[in-house]
Amino acid sequence: MQVSQVSPISSRKPCSRFLVGAVLGLALSLAVGCASAGRDFDTTHATEVQKGVQNKDQIRAWFGEPYSAQAVTGHPAGCTERWTYTYAYSDRGGMRTQTKTLVVDFDSSGTVCDHAFIQQ
Repeated sequence: MQVSQVSPISSRKPCSRFLVGAVLGLALSLAVGCASAGRDFDTTHATEVQKGVQNKDQIRAWFGEPYSAQAVTGHPAGCTERWTYTYAYSDRGGMRTQTKTLVVDFDSSGTVCDHAFIQQ
């Protein structure tokens, strides 16, 4: 029986060391893998948002800067701007996931005119 000798990683070519490192890193991330998207935000006040009550300053104080902000056209309630707060997190290779999204629409005066919140 012939036994082949394997050279240590440190004596291999840089490309081989990179490949071995990449494979080990991938294996480790799959074993304990976690991932996130968006920006985490506090949901304490999510059910307190009301049409015609809060303004942009209050929403910003409760939830921080939105993940995205965009102009809205043709909204049935006349809303002109939409702020979106969103966060998704997965760990254990996707075995456990958490998602939450808050969408707040504002009218031209900066007052809440529509909103929606979902957390799973």
